[in-house]
Amino acid sequence: MRVTHEEKTIMPSSIFKYKTLFAFVESVFTSLGVSRLNSKKCAAQTLDAELRGVTSHGFVRLNSFVERLKKKTANPKPKIKSITNLPSYSLLDGDNGLSAIVGERTMNTAINKAKSAGFGAAAVRNSLHTGHIGYFAAMALKKNMIGMVISGSVGNLAPWGGSERMIGNNPIAFAIPSNQKFPIIFDIATSKVARGYVMLAAKTGEEIPKGWALDKSGKSTTNPIEALKGTMVPLGDHKGYGLALMFSFLTTTLSGNTFDGDQPDWLDTDKVCSLPMLCIAIDPRQCLGKEYKSKVDTIVEKIKHSNLAPGYDQILIPGENSNRKYEKNLKTGLRLNTKLVQEMNDLAKELGIKKLNGNNS
Repeated sequence: MRVTHEEKTIMPSSIFKYKTLFAFVESVFTSLGVSRLNSKKCAAQTLDAELRGVTSHGFVRLNSFVERLKKKTANPKPKIKSITNLPSYSLLDGDNGLSAIVGERTMNTAINKAKSAGFGAAAVRNSLHTGHIGYFAAMALKKNMIGMVISGSVGNLAPWGGSERMIGNNPIAFAIPSNQKFPIIFDIATSKVARGYVMLAAKTGEEIPKGWALDKSGKSTTNPIEALKGTMVPLGDHKGYGLALMFSFLTTTLSGNTFDGDQPDWLDTDKVCSLPMLCIAIDPRQCLGKEYKSKVDTIVEKIKHSNLAPGYDQILIPGENSNRKYEKNLKTGLRLNTKLVQEMNDLAKELGIKKLNGNNS
């Protein structure tokens, strides 16, 4: 196992317990008119990302949600509507609601359809930034189902061979039921790294590795500020571009949402930015019976006991490393960068809520 740049903890300064951070995020949203129940949902999704080391979709996104709620470009109390309702498929309208609320409703719709049909899908349009979508895919595991989520995004990739922002780095997540001690979850963006890591570097004052992003002129840059003005580099070059475009067809086009490239930048909080998502649930018991989990386990064990490549001491299954982080961080607390903590406390002062006080290290 090797540690990648985005997995490193950047300039740790203070340690915070889960309950403290959960209460903080919950109070942020309740102070802005979100119900207590839905504020807890927002806190749960945010903390799940942070605990699993997906810092690109945790606290770094908080300020944008706050600004949108303040400016009325996000709806604190969405009235989610059913547009199309078929036996195995539904189309919903998220009424520009927060992703933790809209995403949960959409995934539950897919799960409920899979209970009767064996397969269920639900698309939604007009949601806010969908955040950590592995969180929604994992909901299916509680019902012993396969979960899959594809999300649309704002245009931050150029078409392969082009230079203009057109397509979102549209992510996909899978959750596979098994008898393993960790949830098998695979969650990736179709850019080389999630744009949130560039946002995080901009907040903490770090450079980004070469090859992550291009500036407005199309040149590779290590400056996160310039990268945010430019485009992300697609995963696997033309292959990532192709996947991102197909995912746009499956989310944006299928739901009737505004196309990626016609959306304002997520960081431009003065403008409404409504995104789509497609959730799929499959009940393998209706397809194969009780054999599915054991078959997954057999494959997992075969892979984990296969020969190692030079420089590696173990083979990990998707979700295994993030679960280790989850359990460790839940027990010992989360280390947060000084600048990020200051930004969060500035937010607390502005909203009139309790500030964070961690153990300096």
